[in-house]
Parts: sequence; structure tokens; C-alpha cells
Amino acid sequence: MSSNSLGAAGLTIQTLADIISEILDGAPGYPGLKAIYGADINVDANSPDGQVVNLYAQGKIDVLEMLQSIYDSFDPDQAVGVALDERCAINGVAREPGTYTQQYVTVTTSQAVTLPGLDLYPLAPFTVADGNGNQYQLVATYSFLTAGATSLLFQAAQMGVIQSAIGTITVPVTVLAGVTSVSNPAGATSVGVAEETDAALRIRRANSVALPSKGWYQGLLAALIDVEGVTQAIVFENETNTNPDANGVPAHSIWCIVAGGASADVAAAIYVKKNAGCGMKGSVSVQVTQFDGTLFAVVFDRPTLETLWFKATLTAITGSLDKTAIAAAILAEFGGSYGINQKADTADIIAYIKSIAPNASVSLEGLSTDNANWYPLVTPTAVNYQFDIPDVSHVTIS
Repeated sequence: MSSNSLGAAGLTIQTLADIISEILDGAPGYPGLKAIYGADINVDANSPDGQVVNLYAQGKIDVLEMLQSIYDSFDPDQAVGVALDERCAINGVAREPGTYTQQYVTVTTSQAVTLPGLDLYPLAPFTVADGNGNQYQLVATYSFLTAGATSLLFQAAQMGVIQSAIGTITVPVTVLAGVTSVSNPAGATSVGVAEETDAALRIRRANSVALPSKGWYQGLLAALIDVEGVTQAIVFENETNTNPDANGVPAHSIWCIVAGGASADVAAAIYVKKNAGCGMKGSVSVQVTQFDGTLFAVVFDRPTLETLWFKATLTAITGSLDKTAIAAAILAEFGGSYGINQKADTADIIAYIKSIAPNASVSLEGLSTDNANWYPLVTPTAVNYQFDIPDVSHVTIS
């Protein structure tokens, strides 16, 4: 039976079953209900006594779980939400904020009318929407002095990746006399991004505090990610005598694969963080000047880009589909999104298509590395390869 205690292992609390057992059977220092009223007392779940026992037990477990959550919130690896923001602030790390999609919409009026914008907050702004319910709010108040049509800047009501196909923003949510129609003749000027998730923030904080370390995998990885211009880094380490290991890394060596950043800066980060006598693998060699003036060769690799194709057949369940806009949106979302040694899955792209075009039925989808053989899931040729969709010609939507 577990107990409530605070020690080197952290805070330990009872389970609901333990609490019920304690009420019925007692604990050191006081008797349980069975000792007081007899072992044959009816405490079945559907009995009055059983219901009272469960009410008291549930009340205690609720308090214990609240204390557990408060205790856990002091650990940045377990905290969530605002509590996680507060813990990360101690290390000088802040959550990356989300942004809003901005989109020009042409508004046509039949008379003079003033459209309120977000600048008049707390007044409700003039709002429009597409057929999927994505709403956009007018950024700045605009007054029509007479009938006409003007292209105005709108902002998505929700933060994150919100996109609407060309010509689909046609619903005026805010009804104003004189507004006859709305439409978006072009795509978004900027697509929003979601706020950094708790999981991503925890990883970034861990990388940040690992920077001061030396001779440690996490410290080396953090140093590489911290290099200006580096977009991604991956480190393989072989601590064994196996030469080479399954990833092709020689015994007692490291293999750093880094995308972006100046080669001299990447080499300097590796030189400072690697263990003395540690071997290195790679095709990029940079000479680093040591304190005594001698040169030391640091080697690493850049990821090898592997071209990726995607195809799918879309059928409109209702209405119509702008397949050209959907292909462009797929390129924008996935073109440079794949990480080093990351697999590509059609399920991810299909989910994205459904998010921007819920009226689309997707079939005959596939990914290919040669534009000939198609699969639902593809794996990079080697661990130092990185998938890339270079342009819209590699996205076929029929």
C-alpha cells in the first residue's frame, strides 16, 4: 500500500484504492470501519455505507492530486501552461508566440458605410468568413464615402495556421446595410503560426540549460542549435568499440549533421563541446586555431537533400475545390518542413488538406522519391538525408 510522503523520489500520494482500504481496514493509530462495525459491514458500491466511503475517498484523492499537480508544476519538465512559462522564465527562456494569418479581402458596397476595425476595440470588428467557417476581422476601420469596392486587410480571428482558398471568403458575418459582397481574389499575405507547444518549449529550455556543459551529447547538440543560422542539427554518438556502429559512426566518435549556419561557427561549437580524443565523422572539414596557434581539423556533415514528390486526387464533396491553391498551400506547409532523417507520411499531408478544404475527398495519394514509385510512407535513403519538396511542380493535385 502506498503512502503520502515527500522524499528524494519526490512527492508520493496514495491511490484511490489505498484510501478506500485505509478507511475500511484502518491504519496504525486508528481503527477502520470494519473494526468498529464488524467485518461483515456492507460497503458495496450500491450500498449507503459504500457510497459514503467512496465520497470521502474521492474527496481525499482530489486534494492529493491537486497537491501533486502543484508540486509537479515546479519541475519545468512536468509543468504545463502558465506554470511552465514561469519556470522557463527562470532560465531566461520565453514561449514563442503564435501569429495570425493576414488576408486582403475585397469589400463591395452600394452606399456610404463605415466598417469598424480591430483598432476600435472593444467594439466588435467587421468580420467575414469562408465556407469552412474560418473568420477574418478587419484590421483598421475604413469608411466608404460612396458606393464602390476596396481591398482591405483582414486578420484571422484565431491564431495559428489558418488558410482559405482563393475566392472562398464570401460570407459577411457582420451584417451592415450597404455591404453587398466580399471576396478574396488572392491568397493570404502571411500565414499565421501556432503558439509554441508545452512539449516544444520543454525541449528548447532543456537545450538552453545544456549549453554550459562540455563533453556531453545534449550540450553539443544545444551548442549547434544555438549557432546563428542553424535551422536543425542532429548528433550521432558511438561510445562502443564497434567500428562502425549501425549508423556508420566509427568507434568512440561523433557524427554531427548540421543544416544552416556558417561552417566556421559550426566547427567552433563542435571544437568547444567535444570530448578530448573523440573522433569525428564528416565530409566538411574546417581548421580551428587552438590556443597555442596550432590548427585542429573539425569535421562534420551537411544534410543531403532528397527530392520528394506528392500526388493525390481530390473530389469535392460539396461545392468546388481550388486545386491550384491547395497545391501551393501544401508546398508552403511541407516544402521545407522535413527534418534530417525524418520520414514522410501521406497521412500528415491528407490531414492538412482536410484542415484547409474539409469538403475534399482525398484518394490515390502517394509519396515518391523518383516520381515513379509511390508509397504511403517513405524513409530517407540514409540518416544524413533530408526530404525536400523544391517547387509546386512536385505536388500533383488532380
